[in-house]
Amino acid sequence: MSSLAKRSAKYYFKEGLKVLALVLGIECCLVIEWFVLGANEKNPMDYLFQMIMSVGCIIVVMINMMHSFYGPNWYDSLAMSMGARRKDIFIGELIKQATFVGSYMVVYIILIAIFNKYEYLLLMILSNIVSFALGPVGLVIGHKVHNHGKIIVFIIAMIAGCGGGFIGFFSATGVSIGIESIGAYVIIAVLIIAVIIFALFEFWAYKLNQKSMVR
Repeated sequence: MSSLAKRSAKYYFKEGLKVLALVLGIECCLVIEWFVLGANEKNPMDYLFQMIMSVGCIIVVMINMMHSFYGPNWYDSLAMSMGARRKDIFIGELIKQATFVGSYMVVYIILIAIFNKYEYLLLMILSNIVSFALGPVGLVIGHKVHNHGKIIVFIIAMIAGCGGGFIGFFSATGVSIGIESIGAYVIIAVLIIAVIIFALFEFWAYKLNQKSMVR
């Protein structure tokens, strides 16, 4: 690997860690709120952990895809300022996403092990797989929408906010959000679909990246 490629990879690795730190910081603030709201629950720690896991699964999918929208708008400025090749930037985007999603999953697996709540393990793993698969989808949309990226991000944030509201309602009413009822065939189907989506959109994003022009 050339020094230029190493410098680009190091830059994107740090960017992935920055996204992770930002997301975990936001979640720490939410934990305080959930702790206060769940103080009157019969099992406040169970309530708190359920909220952390449930919302965490939404956030990892939402953030990785939303953050990818802005990738294409950064390509040319980075290529000029760092002297990076488009190939290095494309690989760097993969490194950034893998760093964020992978580190996020490790953090949550550690939490699951500490609290001995292994029933959430499969849900978290599937959420991270879906998150990584949707990364290139965000890149492709970012190439296509250009100046309208903020509108798309706002729409997704609204959808995610509604999803978080439903989770909060279910948690408050005692409805379980576990995935014990999901069959093996459904899990396998999710994995296969995620791999197909990732491969197709990553290839599409690579082609769009090669044709990207300075704006």
